[in-house]
Amino acid sequence: MALAAYLHDLGKFAERAKVFYGDPRVDAHLTLYCPFHSEGRWFSHQHAAHTALAFGEIEAHLPETVQGDVSPFSGRKYAGDSDLGEATDSLVNAAAAHHRPDTFLQWIIATADRVASGFEREEFEQYNHAADKRANGLNHYTSRQLTLFEQIRQNDTQPSDAALVQRYALRILSPRSIFPKAAAQCEPHDDQAAQAEYRALWDRFIAGLAQIPASHRNNWPLWLDHFDSLWLACTHAIPAATAFGVRPEVSLYDHSRAAASLAVALWRWHEATARTGAEAATALRTRSDFDEQKFLLIQGDFFGIQDFIFATGGESRKHAAKLLRGRSFQVSIFTELAALRVLDELGLPPTSQIINAAGKFMIVAPNTEDVCERLQRLRAELDDWFSAHTFGQAGVGLAWTAASCADFLRRKGERNDSTPFSKLMTRLHQQLEIAKHQRLNLCALGGRVFSTADFTLGPCAYNGRLPADRTIDGVASCALSRDQKAIGESLVKLDRILVLRDQSRDALREHRNLRVLETDLFGHVVAFTADADSTGRFGELASSRTLRRCWDFSLPIANDVDGSTPLWNGFARRFISGYVPITGPDDVGPLRERYAGLLGDEPIPEVGDLKTLDMLACEDRQPSDADTGRWQGVASLGVLKGDIDNLGELFRTGLKQPTFAKMAALSRQVNGFFAIYLPWLLAREFRNVYTVFAGGDDFFLIGPWRSVQRLASRLRDEFGAYVAGNPEIHFSAGIATQKPGAPIFSIAELAEDALSAAKQRDGKDAITCFGETVAWRTWPELEAALARLESLRSEMALSTGFVYGLQQFIDMRRDEKNGKAEAAMWRPRLAYRTRRFVVDKRRGLGEDERRLHTTRIVQDIGSTGIETLGPAYRIVLFNHLYQFRDR
Repeated sequence: MALAAYLHDLGKFAERAKVFYGDPRVDAHLTLYCPFHSEGRWFSHQHAAHTALAFGEIEAHLPETVQGDVSPFSGRKYAGDSDLGEATDSLVNAAAAHHRPDTFLQWIIATADRVASGFEREEFEQYNHAADKRANGLNHYTSRQLTLFEQIRQNDTQPSDAALVQRYALRILSPRSIFPKAAAQCEPHDDQAAQAEYRALWDRFIAGLAQIPASHRNNWPLWLDHFDSLWLACTHAIPAATAFGVRPEVSLYDHSRAAASLAVALWRWHEATARTGAEAATALRTRSDFDEQKFLLIQGDFFGIQDFIFATGGESRKHAAKLLRGRSFQVSIFTELAALRVLDELGLPPTSQIINAAGKFMIVAPNTEDVCERLQRLRAELDDWFSAHTFGQAGVGLAWTAASCADFLRRKGERNDSTPFSKLMTRLHQQLEIAKHQRLNLCALGGRVFSTADFTLGPCAYNGRLPADRTIDGVASCALSRDQKAIGESLVKLDRILVLRDQSRDALREHRNLRVLETDLFGHVVAFTADADSTGRFGELASSRTLRRCWDFSLPIANDVDGSTPLWNGFARRFISGYVPITGPDDVGPLRERYAGLLGDEPIPEVGDLKTLDMLACEDRQPSDADTGRWQGVASLGVLKGDIDNLGELFRTGLKQPTFAKMAALSRQVNGFFAIYLPWLLAREFRNVYTVFAGGDDFFLIGPWRSVQRLASRLRDEFGAYVAGNPEIHFSAGIATQKPGAPIFSIAELAEDALSAAKQRDGKDAITCFGETVAWRTWPELEAALARLESLRSEMALSTGFVYGLQQFIDMRRDEKNGKAEAAMWRPRLAYRTRRFVVDKRRGLGEDERRLHTTRIVQDIGSTGIETLGPAYRIVLFNHLYQFRDR
């Protein structure tokens, strides 16, 4: 059922690519699947006919879909071998007949299709009789997908179609293809050129199907998870709809995923209530049952992320880089496997998970008594697991809300926050908030909390709140912390994860090139493996269904100059591994002197291993101009934390006529900037910046102090391009600067405080650095002021003492702005101090030259700097001082 609904619009892809151009079967399929309009004697929505044909094109690469047991559909052996698939309830017919449904199963998919798009009945009837043409003269070949970001507004005004000038190019998923471009760059007006783009993408799709291991094909959940990633790669920029004035703003991928999740839940609800006959089909057709709450929207949310990631212990500083990377990755794995546990317990396919990003997921399930009972047990199971393994530091909360088909509909003329769908989203948010405040169900324990804690071996050396269970080489630790170290080590060398049933540990011993984690996660064993060849050797485990998932988390390749390398390698992809700096040959060779005396007793890691945080603190040091044997610049870490401003409000009211598919699309696309583009950018241009976490709407990065500032500015610019230049979508950030050796939790607190300060600015869209908060638009002025100050230092030999003493004038300028009249004396005092400096330090100059030097310094630092930039000029001074300090 998931596959039938997922690929109901497969024909849009195939027809636009002209795969069946001239095929005599097309005419016969038009009469079977497409609405006929007698007034003009033509068939609309001809893609439906192509859906049936396209299934035949890809059949060899699919699990068994037309023969044998394909319940609830009829298999080919029951229907004969007709090319037209005459069995009315075959899988292919159910998928292709969504514009002319007749049977109950066909109406399930047709209903899911319409509900995913939010169509009211009359609106769909108009859409179902419309041609694939748009008011701007483009058609279904030449139209390219709009970006939702360009349309978001926090007030009631909405941009007109003519005002939307950006599109997504029709390219396979890559770090750069997720950025919109000007329409003229990607929207051809020639049908043949447009069809050729589709055909190139279709050929990649067929080739990608062949890359999925054949041994995984008979394991439906495993194969469908792989297929979902391939479909994402190939259809993320294909507009799902182009007819009847519908804006082509939702991708074929997001519409397919939403329809599949709804169709499975709808069918399961009808099966459970024994309403699967002609009467049920009639009710779906007439929408007489659209107010029945057939769906259950299940949300999961990982809480306690920062406490979990930044936990400390006696050995935590020594292994900080590995632990941070391992814990951050563990958060992603916990969330993924909690969602998988829900899917498995409820018997749902991977496509029922509609959202998964930044520690949150959403699953669409049938609203039955059995499902609700199972969810109650699952909630208790997850609570017990996290209580036992993290002692309340972290957990995954579950919340669920019932919904009807009517709840997903949009209504023209209503405010965005008053539509049924918007009200549904509000109820979902409220239920999740309740779950957060009831986490771990501690009140039900009656005062008995964590009675199983056994500190016989003392606390874990890496997380002092957890009890150790083993002592290795004199270090007492717990299994969860040892797994974190193992993950931190594995991520730099391995790039695939195997998720297996918990009975499989013995079977894994015969396989080499595996790194198996100690801790079972919600009934799953997790192992890391390497390349596709190694991964493909687990066919027997796949066939026996012991292998539940196989995820490729490899990063975009660093030598991908323009970010166009496809993100598809034959396996399901998860964007859960951020970039981390690796020790290179230069770091242990010619550049090792930059670390001299700053790493303590710790040796430089071997080539290919993670760089330590102490190493990162030194990476912005540069060779001294005066002495080629010395390095100058402070050794310090920059910690960058940021998140998108007002994202909840943007989701709630920003979109015109929000729908389920739009909501899923927007969530996926927000995540894409930080989870797909950022790792590639770091690998290409900021190779010494370490990802603690990045995904969803926030990010936390550590690196050399000055590189982090440059990265923050670059991210702000790139994010502006990513959201199509929409000034209402922006992020705020905080930067904390700390010497190496500071406890990681204290660094995290400083970064959080800096971000909070940036969020306090009116309108947000700000950054806090060195304790000063400035609007992002001011940052280029600070960089220009820094360049001028560096030029003055070079030309006029400004001393460190002179520059350091300028801070008093910044304080006086602040006091002056606050109404203290005497503080206005800062100008003549600056002029006097500058004059004394020039007289004392530049004795060889004539009076006129000294006057010119004084005037220029006072102008650049005083008028252009302190006068104009105010307290923000402190950022300029600190950057200057940090760059030229010896240590």
